Formats: sequence, C-alpha cells, structure tokens
Amino acid sequence: MPVWCKCFKSQLEEPSVLEQIPLINAPIVAARAMDVNNSTISGKIYAVVNLMAQGGVKELVEDTNLDHVDVSEHIVLFHGDLGTGEQLQAIQEQRSIEETPWNHFQYLISVPGLFHLKMACADTLWCTFLQLATARQDETSLMHNVSMLQPRETGIYGSKPGFRHMHQLVNHPGIYHCLDCWRVEVKTCNPAHSTLALFATSAPSFEELKAIAIHLAKACYDTQFLDL
Repeated sequence: MPVWCKCFKSQLEEPSVLEQIPLINAPIVAARAMDVNNSTISGKIYAVVNLMAQGGVKELVEDTNLDHVDVSEHIVLFHGDLGTGEQLQAIQEQRSIEETPWNHFQYLISVPGLFHLKMACADTLWCTFLQLATARQDETSLMHNVSMLQPRETGIYGSKPGFRHMHQLVNHPGIYHCLDCWRVEVKTCNPAHSTLALFATSAPSFEELKAIAIHLAKACYDTQFLDL
C-alpha cells in the first residue's frame, strides 16, 4: 500500500457478501491407522476402501447388512495433494469397466489443498503463456514482463521455473498493471496528473479514490454479477 494511502486504512470496510456458503458444524471422526503403501495405486485403493468401511460405507449386495450406506447416488470428497488426485483418477480409469458405481469408485471426488491448487494454477500459467516460443513474441506477453522485472532470469522462466518464481511473476506484474491502470485513469480525469506521484500530491480524498476504483472495476472487468 502506498504511504499516502495508509491514512485511509481505517475507513476500509469488509467486502459485501454476494453468495455466502452457509457454515455447518460437521462432526470429525478420527480414523484408525493403516499399514499400507499409500504411494501405489493398489495401496490407495485399499486405503479408500478401508476409510469408507470405517465410516460405515460398503458395497451393497443382496442380503447385506442394512446399516451400510449406499453411496451410488452420492459423492465422497477426498482431500490430498496433487499426487493423490492423480492416483484417484487413475483408480477410476482402471475400474471404469466395472459394472457397479462402487466397484469403479464413481463416488470419489478429489479436493486438493489451497497450496496445491495454487501450484497447479501456476503450472497452467507457465504452460499457457511461457512454455511456447510463440507466446513470448509481442510486448503484451508475460515474458515481456519478465524481461522488465527480472531481465537476468528469462532463461529460468522459459525453461521450467519453480513455484516461487511463478508465484512472484503472478503477484508483481499484477501489482504494476493495476497501478498502471490507475495512472491512465487519473491522467484521463486530470491531464496535470501525468504520474501517480503527482496525483498523490493533490491529496485525494477517500471518496475520490473509491469513485476511481469503482470506475476502473466497471471499465476493466465483467461486473454483471457485482453491485457497484
């Protein structure tokens, strides 16, 4: 946050709620330990079946215990890293020939953690905007931003950067592109404010900043679902 904006920090309000997910107090039950190689698909199958059995969920067959839960019309969320998600998908592919929803693990839905989701998104950005040479040629490309921010690391970003490099690349260009939008907007409103530094010397009020922010949001983003 720029120094001249910090005086408005106390005036910031909580964002308005659009579609809030209701809070539910769900019970948490500890599972028993299992001696299983969780890095293999066969071990993952055993772990899934064992966890489901501990929760009272098993395959329904004729003359079975009526206390068992039928999940053929439901889903079960499994939390894990990206490797877990890939293995669960592999299980479903291997068992797709089976006849019953239980046997081909139809109910499995993998839910990665936020960190692993960010890793997958960063890798997707690299594959889309940096991996191909044709994606680096014009001045609006992400590689052009790299050449301005980290001119000595273009080779790293062009080969296979790690998560830290991609995380920085997402944050830093996003910040300066937002600031550049502000620079263009304040200059449009008042040609004397050719830079943000000159705009800051005019001591804008909080209401003025809020009006500019709302105008930028309407001009630069799809706001059909926002009440601005």
